[in-house]
Amino acid sequence: MSNTTQNIFRCLGFDHHAPKHIPPVSTPAQSMIFAYLRVIFGIIWLYNTWNASSGANKESVAHFIGLPMSAWQVHLAGNGIVLIDLYIALTLLLGRGLRSTLWICIVYMFGMWVGVEHLGDFNPATGGTDAGIAPPYTIAMILVYTTWRISQPITSSNAHTKHDHILLWLHAARYFFGFLWAWDALFKWHPYFVNHFIGYLVDAQQDQPAWLVSYLQVWIDLIRGIDPTLFGVLAALTEASIAWSLLSGRLMRYFLPVGAAFSLMVWSTAERFGGPYGNGVTGMPGNMFGNAIIYFFIFVLLMVLYRWPRRAGLMEAEALIASGESK
Repeated sequence: MSNTTQNIFRCLGFDHHAPKHIPPVSTPAQSMIFAYLRVIFGIIWLYNTWNASSGANKESVAHFIGLPMSAWQVHLAGNGIVLIDLYIALTLLLGRGLRSTLWICIVYMFGMWVGVEHLGDFNPATGGTDAGIAPPYTIAMILVYTTWRISQPITSSNAHTKHDHILLWLHAARYFFGFLWAWDALFKWHPYFVNHFIGYLVDAQQDQPAWLVSYLQVWIDLIRGIDPTLFGVLAALTEASIAWSLLSGRLMRYFLPVGAAFSLMVWSTAERFGGPYGNGVTGMPGNMFGNAIIYFFIFVLLMVLYRWPRRAGLMEAEALIASGESK
């Protein structure tokens, strides 16, 4: 392991020894699933590209910059967003140039998070507990890149370096995702959220189609019939447990599926399935499908990564590494 990699590990508090449950190569079954998930993520970015090309998005850009729609700066910024989204989508769909795409996505999402989202909607006084859309997209991109790397054939020239750097990315992505859940869980314990839990679902019913209003009303009646405060506490406890599992690396076999199911529940209720969908029309800021569905996507990636391979797959992976390093 290089000195630079060791120093980064020490600064982040990571153990720079390879964990036995995550080999730096994937099994054929894992590689196939990782490829499918990469394409799905590319399709999501392709939808974002189409949405970013809308007039509504350019109006948002003009409002953010503080210039009229006809200004060249608005056209430059609007077309730049479309091109960046399109580039990311195509590289994900084709599986080419993912290394450069990773860094472009990190810089792009960080700029959006700071400049547009203002570091997320964290305001306990009003019930704001959302970290924003940029952090989960960045984590998902890191995991897509990492799983693509471990799906590549291992050679004698890159075996050791590949092992070290992939391990760093894996640890970082899981830790950042755990911190995201911990930060969100911290605000969930605020009295405003616990006491106004039912209000999030009531607000989600506004201006929605009849079928969605009826669906949300089922949840509202169920929660009111039991105890809204109890549901609020259970939601906070669930998020705290998921965060603990991600940060500690313990019981992930159980909490990763719980996190995936919880994310789908939030997406289908408070986020209204991420809709409505249409060119320039979205229920979430930033031309996204919704925040929780990206959380679900990350959990699926982590489940494939951490729950597999079984012992036989581990022995096969370790044999591949040993044969690559001995050449």
